[in-house]
Order: sequence, then structure tokens, then C-alpha cells
Amino acid sequence: MSSLKYLWSLMLIVLFAVPAEAVTPAPQPAVGKAVSVGVFSVVPLLDGAHSFSLKLFKGADEAAMLKTAGAQPVAGSFNVFLIKRDKERFLVDTGNGTLRPERSGQLLPCLTAAGTAPEDISKIFITHLHGDHIGGLVKDGATVFPRAKVYVAKPEYAYWTNEEALRQAPEGRRGLFTLVRDVLGVLEQNKLLVFFTPGEVTAPDVASIALFGHTPGHTGFMLASGGKKLFFIGDLLHAGALQLPRQDITVDFDVDQVAAKETRLRVLRQIAEDATPIAAAHLPFPGIGLVRPEGDGYKLEDMK
Repeated sequence: MSSLKYLWSLMLIVLFAVPAEAVTPAPQPAVGKAVSVGVFSVVPLLDGAHSFSLKLFKGADEAAMLKTAGAQPVAGSFNVFLIKRDKERFLVDTGNGTLRPERSGQLLPCLTAAGTAPEDISKIFITHLHGDHIGGLVKDGATVFPRAKVYVAKPEYAYWTNEEALRQAPEGRRGLFTLVRDVLGVLEQNKLLVFFTPGEVTAPDVASIALFGHTPGHTGFMLASGGKKLFFIGDLLHAGALQLPRQDITVDFDVDQVAAKETRLRVLRQIAEDATPIAAAHLPFPGIGLVRPEGDGYKLEDMK
């Protein structure tokens, strides 16, 4: 096993370590129903099923969280989104790639089923630099999408390449910085990286929105066309059955627990008021829906 693959495996163990009860079946590719957003079509792609142990979450005792979520572990998935307009093809994140073959890594078969080749992808919008979002960018030291420009927020890049941030990181997570830098290095060698400041328009009809907290540069993307919108929220939510009713619940791998909670409270309130549909990386596939008020929290409704 190459050192890079070993380190990636170590990172995923750290980020998504779950007890045996949360083990999911062998991954199967799945392509969801396309959602129209003006001139765009958005296709959910299932990189793999997943579930989250309540032990990963903070803000309440496990008994209280189980009462809210209704199950242990909480159902989720690894979702990637294909954006289509005429002959253009974009992605939001890239899943795990080869890093977690026992439960994910189905992006390429999904793209094939959706009639899209890796060479067709021209832009990839990265919500943040965790392995389950960038793992699909690189395989065996080479880029998987040779024509795609990869859009990364400046504060996200700055955090993962900062030596002081590395020194201050908990010892068990310092290896994550090396892993991220390895992937960035491949992209930089191929001159594929494009940096942006959250708040900027990253492409026609695609605006970036700061969602800081989960990571220092965690960013969402708002697709808007023809009076319709779809908000790609990355990891604003992990366990929907838990965090929609209890937005104050954070997850262990939120870099800034306070900021992550505040961002979630603010953004969920706004998108519920505006009736803006969301596309989420970890809500159960297809991960797309409308956030509606329910009691003291929210629920997710399917798109009609």
C-alpha cells in the first residue's frame, strides 16, 4: 500500500470512526431523479450509503439524542451532485474515491450511468477539503477529472496549508493536513486549482456562500436560474434526523463547534423562511428537499 493511500485510510478512520452497528452494506451506485433549476438539471449521485453513530455528536446526552433521532445509528449517505446545462457538466464535491471501497467510491459508476465521462466535467465546486469530499479528485497520484477546474475557497486552502494550524491541531488529526496537501499538490501540478473568496460568483448562476464552522473555509453554493434556486450546503447537516430538530447539536469533527452551531441555526432559519431547496452531502440519498418548520425545529420535505 502506498504511503498516500495508507494516510488517506487513516484519515477516514479518524473522521468517520463508527461502531460495528453502523456498518453499511457493500456500496451500489445510484442515480437520483434530476431536479430542474431554470436552465440547469441537477442529478444526485450516491457515492455510498452511510450512517452516523450518536457517539460522534455533542450538545446533549446520548439518551436525549436517541429520543430525538429515533434510531441509532442515524441514517445518512455520501452524496455528490452533477449539474448539467447543455453540454456543460459540473460537480459539487467528489465523494471518497478509492479511499473507502467497503461503503463508498461509486461516483464514477454513477457518472457512467448518468451518461457522463470524467473528461466531460469542466468545473468542480468543493465545499471543503475533508476526504469524503475530495477523495474522488485523485487516484494513484493522478487527477481523475483531467479537464476540470477545481474551485476551493481561499480560507479553506489557507487553513490546511498553514503550519501554525497544523501545530495547534489535536495530535490525532495532524495527519489530515498531510493528506489534504497531497491532493492539493496533484491539482497544483496540473494547474487545476481555482481560488475564490466566499461570497463571490464562482461561475455564471453559481454563487459561493460562507458556511464557516465545520471547517474554517466551509462554503455552500447557490445555483439560481429562471427564478429557481438550489442551495448546496455541504456539511451544514450530517444527521438530519437529529440536527434538523436540534440544530444546536454539533459533530465531533466540526473544527469550530460554536461557529458550526451558529451557522446552522442562522442558515436553516433563513432557508426555511425563503423556501429555498437544499442539496446536502450527508442527508439520506438523494439528499435534496425543502426545510420546513416543525415544532421547535425543522423537517425535510421531498421536492414535488
